Amino acid sequence: MNSTEIFGIALGLSSPWYVESAEFSSLVSDSQKELHLYLNFERGYKFPLDDGSSTTAYDTLDRTWQHLNFFEHRCYLHARVPRIRIGDGQIRQVAVPWARENSGFTLFLRLIPCC
Repeated sequence: MNSTEIFGIALGLSSPWYVESAEFSSLVSDSQKELHLYLNFERGYKFPLDDGSSTTAYDTLDRTWQHLNFFEHRCYLHARVPRIRIGDGQIRQVAVPWARENSGFTLFLRLIPCC
């Protein structure tokens, strides 16, 4: 099992989502590092529509979310989020399982109890 598979399991990802790569980057010094996880979706995956049909991605948007720290390292998720054309011709972004729409942080970050 490699690191991308381990991070995928830790994030609870399932088809069509997977961790494409993981990178550590240093900020000011080696003691301050960030973990960047790059997520992607399976090529050709058919996303379900509300009317029961399905469609492939129209295009994608690059998005970033702050996630829970992994150990002492800040963690950010980066993903190509697909947009799909729905029945009336409108384009909408696919909902991702790790964050609410238009959010800059993951659902896991909101689960941290305050105080």
